[in-house]
Amino acid sequence: MDDDVGGRLRALRLDRGCSLSELARRSGIGKGTISELENNRRGARLDTLFALTSALEAPLGAVLPDRAVNSASLHGDSVDATLVDRFELAQCLVEVYRASISETVQHSDPHANGVEETVTVVEGRVVVGNGSQELTAGESHRYRGDEPHLFRSVGGSATALILMHYPRPHCTGSREASQ
Repeated sequence: MDDDVGGRLRALRLDRGCSLSELARRSGIGKGTISELENNRRGARLDTLFALTSALEAPLGAVLPDRAVNSASLHGDSVDATLVDRFELAQCLVEVYRASISETVQHSDPHANGVEETVTVVEGRVVVGNGSQELTAGESHRYRGDEPHLFRSVGGSATALILMHYPRPHCTGSREASQ
């Protein structure tokens, strides 16, 4: 199995029976951009990968390298995140990311239907969700990831754990959790 994001993205798209044009339409990402990503001629931003995997109704981790092979890091306007674990529960697949969050506001488009996120602050202060929830170290907040939401730190950079909860239908075609 490919350990590159582009190869995994292409395999996921083909597994879902989706053409480049259809994925571009569903995700709002240009067909040329998707082709460049699939052929590893362009690096992917966090928001781009979320748009693509959401359009394919798959967890973000479905296109990331196995944890044992390489710790995949993703970068957005405010969030730099690294996948640290994946596990399955009866109702969902959970992906755990360690994130550094800056004071720049990062708006996140809705993920696939039923996706929820839990943010637990390790250090610093962050604003998450719809923008009304400010958390400090040790506090957590769970909110709908299938609605527009945002991230930003307050008063300097912050560190948090972000748990992505994908309901069972979105687990179809995803890789098994690493042990």
